Amino acid sequence: MTNRSTGFWQALEAVPGAAAVDAEWKVRFGSDYGTAKAFLRPNGKLASSHPCLVQRGCGCEHEVVVHDPEDIVAVCRCERGCETFALQRSDIVVYELDRPALDTALAKVFGLIEETDAGTDLPGTTRIGVYSPYAGYRFPVYLTIQIEPDDFSEVLDGLLGRNEAPFLLLAPTRGLCTAKAEKRLTDKRSGMVSLSENVGIEAKRQFQLFHPMDDILAQFRGVNLPPPKEDGATAFFPTPPDASWGDVSIRFKDGHTVSVKAKTAGGVFNYTQMGMANKKNGNPTVQWELLKTFADERGILDWSSNKAHRHNQKRRELLAANLRDFFRIEGDPFRLTDDGKGWQARFIISPDE
Repeated sequence: MTNRSTGFWQALEAVPGAAAVDAEWKVRFGSDYGTAKAFLRPNGKLASSHPCLVQRGCGCEHEVVVHDPEDIVAVCRCERGCETFALQRSDIVVYELDRPALDTALAKVFGLIEETDAGTDLPGTTRIGVYSPYAGYRFPVYLTIQIEPDDFSEVLDGLLGRNEAPFLLLAPTRGLCTAKAEKRLTDKRSGMVSLSENVGIEAKRQFQLFHPMDDILAQFRGVNLPPPKEDGATAFFPTPPDASWGDVSIRFKDGHTVSVKAKTAGGVFNYTQMGMANKKNGNPTVQWELLKTFADERGILDWSSNKAHRHNQKRRELLAANLRDFFRIEGDPFRLTDDGKGWQARFIISPDE
């Protein structure tokens, strides 16, 4: 079952440098400790201080004094003068947040396209992936972990200065993001996601969303993505981001309408909605007629067809541009036939039957 406690996320904004001994992490994580510790790793250093473990003690950090590997003690240096207590070497091992593991787990739960180089020149900030809900729409996603509001603000300054296009910024909690900071993000059509409000931690370095992804990003999607039935000449087709031309099928229902599929997306569209209406009279363009010809010829058009024409080369180029605009899939949707004397659709196309 998903853990809805926020101790894990709050701890990340409370431990300087995201590095501390196990005892401190245990207190900070609270009930999340059992699953959260999977995101920690020893950094090869030994601590010079340790949290007070004395019952009703001072609550301050005690100085670690190493007499020898078998004789390590924590000495209180504050006015309370708590009693000294013994430590094992394992007690002073410093554990740091495993950022690559955290970035990978977050990219997975948000369904992001992972980045090969996640580093940035902004402290505590990585680019963990790309949010691509549909083909042709790509938004960088950053994770920043800060302690102070001023540090969060400086990171935001840096991201806004580096990104002309909209982006998403993830942070452990909303605590450091002021109303002014949120407005600055909104003004750039960008958004901030509080992980403590939306993501729960599970075992084995995994997370689970509390709410559907579309709900979490509803505002961001609303200002950056066209509605499925966009008003105007060309309809919006929600092509999956990983679709290729080989995943596309077009079947004519009649002379003016086609049934379209691309992986999980599909719909019925007319030539106007596919951007192939003549602007002067509203009739189908020659590109639409050529698309219908490809359908009649089962996807292959060469000089053996009675529809062959010397103008088809230019018309095919324009048709390819129309199809790229509609589906937002890169590359040419047509290729030369094996004998080099014609063109073959890279997608499935068939006539009305």
